[in-house]
Amino acid sequence: MATLEQKLELFKNTKAWGTFPHKLLEELAEVMTCTEVDEGHIFVKEGDEITNIMLVDTGKLVRTKLSCGEDEKAAILDAGIEKIKENSVVIDYVYGDAGVPSAHVTGTHHNFEAGSKSYATVSAACSSKVYLIPGDKFREIVAKPEYALSVMTFLAKEVRSRSKNIRTLLNNLKAGAKGDIPSANAAQKEIKVLSFDSTSWVIDNFKPAVDAFNKEHEGKFSITMDFTTERLNERTATFAAGYDAVCLFVNDTANASAIQTLSALGVKMIANRCAGFDRVDTKAALAYGVTLARVPAYSPYAVAEMAISLLMGVNRKIARASNRVKMANFSLDAGLLGVDIHGKTVGVMGTGKIGQILCKIITGFGANLICYDVFEADAVKEMGGKYVSKDEIFEQSDILFLMMPLIPPTKHTINDDMLDKLKPGVILINSSRGGLVDTKSVLKGIQSGIIAGYGADVYENEGDYFFQDWSARSIPDPTLVALLGNNNVLLTAHQAFFTQEAVDAIVNVTIDNLKQYQEGKIMYDHPNTFLPPQK
Repeated sequence: MATLEQKLELFKNTKAWGTFPHKLLEELAEVMTCTEVDEGHIFVKEGDEITNIMLVDTGKLVRTKLSCGEDEKAAILDAGIEKIKENSVVIDYVYGDAGVPSAHVTGTHHNFEAGSKSYATVSAACSSKVYLIPGDKFREIVAKPEYALSVMTFLAKEVRSRSKNIRTLLNNLKAGAKGDIPSANAAQKEIKVLSFDSTSWVIDNFKPAVDAFNKEHEGKFSITMDFTTERLNERTATFAAGYDAVCLFVNDTANASAIQTLSALGVKMIANRCAGFDRVDTKAALAYGVTLARVPAYSPYAVAEMAISLLMGVNRKIARASNRVKMANFSLDAGLLGVDIHGKTVGVMGTGKIGQILCKIITGFGANLICYDVFEADAVKEMGGKYVSKDEIFEQSDILFLMMPLIPPTKHTINDDMLDKLKPGVILINSSRGGLVDTKSVLKGIQSGIIAGYGADVYENEGDYFFQDWSARSIPDPTLVALLGNNNVLLTAHQAFFTQEAVDAIVNVTIDNLKQYQEGKIMYDHPNTFLPPQK
């Protein structure tokens, strides 16, 4: 059992309480009890009343928030810590420091008033030594007249600290976003949106479309959209202070930390102006009550046609031939030799909407079409396509298209172990997601001759490079440099979607997604939601 002196030392080394009067700390120490718990011990569940202040001496506590529907929460909370962890996102940790009296505190502000409900579940992340101060005793002590000035000083510092944070957020907003800070007196039926990663095509297409929308809906509903070239991440999330929604693209990172910040700033919607959402933590969005909406399909023809363009570029060496001709080299040699697509066996992995359009184009070449997907499409079978196993599509394909979404089971579909299964001389095309291949394995396959050529519109680590001009800088990624320098690789910078029809669809659906959100279509009620499937 800790002595009074040890408890006082603990207080003095606690940042929040170190300036409290000695007498006040003594009274708190007398009502404070120590508990040593194992990993998984729950101190308070989300939604329950907070009855104790917790000071962590050693070990650490974790604060988690449920990521599930409201109707599921009670059952999950009753099921115990494992079920809670399985269905939650981590907010943060409260650390102690073994051997050093430097406790961190949680629950102080909630216990100034009885009946406060816990925003999160607080549990032990490992074996921990925690001191508890009952909330009723805390309120009884701090309410004494002789401590009033000290308590008011403490609270004033907290208010100043929060005010400073708000000022910092607003300064970040001014620095990070183009346009004025949205007015606090904006009309009720206005939604304020900050568009991240806004390159010229985004601004050039969204601005006139938003203006036209506002003119059409004048007096009923309006959208204010500002633009920043910054990409969303944990640091830049603060730029969204004062906005109702953010608009994101493929390389913005809405992880749990970024979403927590957005939620704290009052942002309640993420509108993706793309179909993919592998960089959005959907569980965190559900936990923080942030509505998600995307553009599920803008122009599947654009992506399918680009995949064929990559195939023809790789097979017929079009980029190499063009460069030679521009240098007045009109000769023909083996470096420009291609093959007929007609009569070849073409494999398509992933036969969703884009994959089906690609299959239809392939049949026009007179090729033998084989496919792989966990869900077999009748439309593909009707056009003559045959579904085979993964091993069979690797073994038989002269040309192999990767058209799947990037999810854990499809990550690195092409890897070192798969190279020996591929038909020697295969042409590999990837216009879906860079992570579908281990790029180093692809380069090994090209070097060994297993892969005759690789055409891609994506790269696994493209986030640091694509949609930016690196022409005057050295690229520090050796794998990307190796791709760019390989004559058997044709790489474009994620432009498969980029047709006027697709851009128009992206703009129109995104604006409609914002409108539907403002009309009350939130969370699972939004028609284009990509929240985790309901159980």
